[in-house]
Amino acid sequence: MSGGQGKKNRPDSYYRRIYALFLPIFRIVARVAYGVRVKRPRHYDEPVLILANHTSDMDFLVVASYISNHMYFVASEHVTAMGLFGKGFEAWFNPVKVTKGSSKTGGVMDIMRRLRRGNCVLLFCEGRLSHDGKSTYIAPATAKLAKSVKCKVVTFRSSGGFFIEPRWQTYLNRGKLFSSGIVHEYTRDEIAEMSNEEMLVHIREDLYVDAYAEQRERMQPFKFRHGIRDITRYYDVCPRCGGIDTLKAEGMSVRCTCGYEMTCDDYGFFHASPQLISTAQDWEAVQLDAYRREFEAGHFFREEGVTLYRVGEHFRREVLVTAELISSAEGISIGEYEFRFHDMSSPELLNGGRQVEFSALGEDYMLEKDGACLNKYLELRRWSLGGEEQ
Repeated sequence: MSGGQGKKNRPDSYYRRIYALFLPIFRIVARVAYGVRVKRPRHYDEPVLILANHTSDMDFLVVASYISNHMYFVASEHVTAMGLFGKGFEAWFNPVKVTKGSSKTGGVMDIMRRLRRGNCVLLFCEGRLSHDGKSTYIAPATAKLAKSVKCKVVTFRSSGGFFIEPRWQTYLNRGKLFSSGIVHEYTRDEIAEMSNEEMLVHIREDLYVDAYAEQRERMQPFKFRHGIRDITRYYDVCPRCGGIDTLKAEGMSVRCTCGYEMTCDDYGFFHASPQLISTAQDWEAVQLDAYRREFEAGHFFREEGVTLYRVGEHFRREVLVTAELISSAEGISIGEYEFRFHDMSSPELLNGGRQVEFSALGEDYMLEKDGACLNKYLELRRWSLGGEEQ
């Protein structure tokens, strides 16, 4: 028997024992990183599907502080591919693995199998971090899953994590969550009485956050570890001149080649003269308008030095080509490889915006370039397909 096969056959009790050893560490880290202290964690005597919102990469530590049960985490395969950390995470916690930007059918079946064996499973149903502070899209399939599992469903919400780990970062800033905790516990009978559409409304309402709206009321400071030096991985449009890829970030400031400069304060708000935007949400609106004007005028983006990988089993990456990425209203091409938007799954941004993962015609792929704003190609696909939600 191979080592991999042996791992698959390990009983749930094996992972429960390991989880119990790590749980005190999870709670210490959650206290230090997020300011979370829970005197009496909740314990369930039945299998539970936990649906949580997603504000930072370490959200699972916060949930573990509030719920004492052993739980299996649903995680992207790129997490288990992160060197020694990924190998340890997979070996010790046996997560439900899904590949971002591809079908989640296998992951759904795995979730259901583990729940039927009497376990708890934690799913971050947005699937991605917000880059403007508002909750991202929750697909109707989440409600369908909640209806299908035939067990209690618990919703869990954290707020304030956007300022601790904006999506363009790969590290944590210093600060405390605004709030966190269980929102609602839905019994099997409650769920059975609801339609899929009603269940989806409840999940979306339970998990929705708007970091800037809450920050305006709280005005809670955060210590930005490296300033906003990486913000141009997501925001590359100047609010004043509309220039694209004309920005440079350093410290807590962003400056355009036109001379316009913005600074970010410890509360996450932007300041400049003239004051054109104050939040990432304002900036995103400006950026999307600029992109759409370019698209509608028939102007599409190009990016030199992009690497294309084929992603195989266990997230093994095979370099296919490093070349110029060229886009059009129909799709993207790089070297000899062409991908039509209609043939692609919804792309996912990874690693602070450095990578884009997607599937096309039954294969998984990744685009990678450090220092580029690859976000614009996701927006191009969305525009091309008539605003399809990602």
